[in-house]
Amino acid sequence: MMITQLTGLSLFFAKALAVPPLSGYSVTWYDEFDGPKGSFPTDGWNVKITTPAENFNDEQQFYTNYASNGQLWGDGQLFITPEKRGSNPQYWTSARLESQGAWYCPPGKAMIFQADLRGPDFTGNPSNLQGIWPAFWALGNACRNGGSWPDCGEWDIFETINDLGDKNQAVVHYKKTDGQNGSLSGQVQYTGGQYHTWAIKIDRRNTDWTQQKLIWYKDGAEYLTVTGANIGNFQIWEKLAYKSFFMILNVAVGGAGSHGGPWTSATIGGTAAALRVKYVAVYHST
Repeated sequence: MMITQLTGLSLFFAKALAVPPLSGYSVTWYDEFDGPKGSFPTDGWNVKITTPAENFNDEQQFYTNYASNGQLWGDGQLFITPEKRGSNPQYWTSARLESQGAWYCPPGKAMIFQADLRGPDFTGNPSNLQGIWPAFWALGNACRNGGSWPDCGEWDIFETINDLGDKNQAVVHYKKTDGQNGSLSGQVQYTGGQYHTWAIKIDRRNTDWTQQKLIWYKDGAEYLTVTGANIGNFQIWEKLAYKSFFMILNVAVGGAGSHGGPWTSATIGGTAAALRVKYVAVYHST
């Protein structure tokens, strides 16, 4: 179920939700994935359809709208499942969902993107998950309105690969004043194969832009903060903290360099490699 703008008493009287209330915030939009098992979630989402030739980072998957790649589980979970197909050659299919809506943080306010999700268990760098690359992230809405990456901005909220083991990597991507790609990042340990809450807060409540913040959280605990001062340029900060962003949920396969690495004959698909999601939500401070 996809819901928009649930606040105050309406939140109190609503049926029991997977989405938790946050003190000082209203829920602007959420999806708790409570439809019938086997249905592909499309309400509020754009389903990306691509071939490997259209992917970035040398990713090897075809993104599809197959129910085997993206489906509601019938119990309040979304499964995004990479699948190995064919024999000679073998190839991969998976799913990528992009929120139809995009949201921004108004002046003097704070905004949170949050999800409760479970990735594959990468603890110990298992070879059978080599190349599997699940993510919950966001792109500046300019990216789907003629803008280019990384100038439009990117927030990586949950992103992990086999080589990271039991760590999640949070990253903000942007275009530097010299035209080169810029990024700032941090990591946090977590228990693989279990549900955790992952979030980013955009905080514009300080009138000094250099003191405004992007803050990443795991299970409510802050582990990375990037300020306007860290970015050091107002025009760049404006794109990262003032503009609208849309959510993305996906599982990629393979990728050049540090982006998951190539899959091997040992790499498995199916539910053990799936990204499971109980809810996603957007909050704004009241």
